[in-house]
Amino acid sequence: MRQKCLQMFRILAVFCILVAVTYAQDAQDKEAKCGTAESEFAPCVTKERADNLFKQCCKQYVPPGCQSLCQYETDEVTARNILMQAIKTEKCDLKHTSAILFCASQNQDNRKCCEHLNLTDAKLGVGDRCLRFCDPAGEGINTISRSDVTCLFNWNVLMYCHHAGIQLE
Repeated sequence: MRQKCLQMFRILAVFCILVAVTYAQDAQDKEAKCGTAESEFAPCVTKERADNLFKQCCKQYVPPGCQSLCQYETDEVTARNILMQAIKTEKCDLKHTSAILFCASQNQDNRKCCEHLNLTDAKLGVGDRCLRFCDPAGEGINTISRSDVTCLFNWNVLMYCHHAGIQLE
């Protein structure tokens, strides 16, 4: 009887080890895939950590009147309201969009995410114009035109992709 109990205990111990190893591997695989199309561009870092990085950069490069935009707000209505409020109060000039998005992107090219989330969709009527907002360090955003309103109207998508582009350390 004791022999059978020991054998069952060993089998159970091996099973528990296998489960733990499998769970750890799954977690590692999920972590490795974050920020890619494979994970629907799920962010790799928490919103709190991402917002802290964003705000630190904005303190250096963005005027105080625009700093309310320095957060990864991904709710469509909330993001749009934050953007409109900053512009309406005339505290934030659109000429600072490039600096804000540079800080949001953390100098990463996030165009793949923006394409994945349909910012190049023909229904938007602006071609691939919005992609420059997804890689502000690349093409740069020197001027904002009437065509860019569509891109700004999708501020939540831009913020989502820039958050997703932050790499794990």
